[in-house]
Order: sequence, then C-alpha cells, then structure tokens
Amino acid sequence: MNANRIQYPFLLGTTSYIIPESIIPNVRMLAPLVDDIELVLFESDAISNLPSKREIAELKSIAESYNAGFTIHLPTDRKAGSASTTERQGFRDAARRVIDLTSPLTPHGWVLHLEGITFQAAQAEIDIWKTRCLEIVSDLSDATGASRLIAIENLAYPFACNVSIASECNTMLCLDVGHLWVAQDQSWKTICKDVLSSTSIIHLHGVESGNDHISLRRGNDKQIELFLDMLKDYSYTGVLTLEVFNQKDFTESMEVIREIWEK
Repeated sequence: MNANRIQYPFLLGTTSYIIPESIIPNVRMLAPLVDDIELVLFESDAISNLPSKREIAELKSIAESYNAGFTIHLPTDRKAGSASTTERQGFRDAARRVIDLTSPLTPHGWVLHLEGITFQAAQAEIDIWKTRCLEIVSDLSDATGASRLIAIENLAYPFACNVSIASECNTMLCLDVGHLWVAQDQSWKTICKDVLSSTSIIHLHGVESGNDHISLRRGNDKQIELFLDMLKDYSYTGVLTLEVFNQKDFTESMEVIREIWEK
C-alpha cells in the first residue's frame, strides 16, 4: 500500500475522469492517492474511449507501481435490458469486448447497468425485462470467468429487481447510495443494511436539489455520516468509489471522508 494514503478498511477510489485529460494521465495522477480507479468506458458509433492493448499494459504498470487497482464500468451507450433484440445484442458485444480488453488489469469488478424499466413499470413488464437481463448477466458472467466479479448497479427502478437477479446469477451488487438519495427513497438505510453483505462496490457522491455526482461537501452531511457509520458497523471491506468527475469535487470528497472517519 502506498504510504501516502490514509488507511481505511475499504478500498477508497474515484473515477478515471478527474482532470480534463484522457484515461492514462488521470490514472497517473490518481494512482498515488487512491486504492482503486473506476475506468469509465464507452463505445458508440460516434466516439469511443476504449484503451488499446498497449495502453492497458501501461495502465497496469502505473497502478502496480502504487499498489492501486481498478474497477471497470461497462459501457452504458445501449440498454442491457432493452426490448430491442438488436440493442441488447449490441450491448452484449460491447460489454464482452471491454471485459476481454480489461481482464489483464485483474479488476476488483465490472460494474453493470441493467437499464430498460422504471419505478412505474408493471409487474408483467418487470418479469419480461428480468428474463432479458438474466440472459445478459449469465453471458457476461461466463465472459469474466467468475460471476461474482460482476456488480449490478441500482438505477431508476426498484432495488429488489437487482437483488433478485444477483441472487439467481450469483453476482455481486454495486450499491449507488447517491441514486437512492436522488430518488428520495426513504428506505435507503434499510436497503443498504440488507445488501451490504452482497455488495462489492459502492458509489458515493453528493446529492443536492436533485443533482448528483457532485462533491460530498454539497451533500447532506447527516446522510453521509450515517452511511459511513454503517460501513464501519458492518465492517465493509470492498471498494468505495467517489463517483465524481472533476478535481474540486474529488479533493473535497476525499476531505469529507477523512474528516468523518477521524471522528
């Protein structure tokens, strides 16, 4: 472990888009400061930021120099649970390419979005969506070689849907507590307590007036402190990603974590 880092029970990280540069300069800047870097990757017809194999080797070398690691956010350009067979196949192909490309980084996990329904979806619609998602998750689990390296992230639909899919496919969860806060889910504390044991990656960010992925300084201090207390009580040892996207928000959020933890 890098001696310059504060030691936490969990692996503290952030995204690969903190300074306005490409992935490699971000990783070079962040590797001495954090335990984990979330590579936010995308691939569409118009633009792609997928590293080359040479760049993957360079990323691995930089991270290893500081004993840092990676989580990989699979592309979100297409909806994994879409009603369109073409869109689902496009997502599957892109996700498998990313898994194959980034496997040499031996990531702590691949974060998966299962978009395609909303909170207002009827049960019949949820059941059909779930069937589609189970096929995707099973296929990607095979691609990783270890289903528990897949972490399904909660989005704008009932959290229980992810729990059910993760249980059936033997994957882990990516708990985005900020998404619960921005949805004003009053049961967020119960949800977190129920799923921490099956969570390998957490996304934490400030939420203010419906805006998320901002500095923890702009978040609800009490909520943040309650959540970190929960991590301590439950002896969470997975990845905690500060999912912010600029240097000011990153620096302030790191300070908030340190201040609360030192209490």
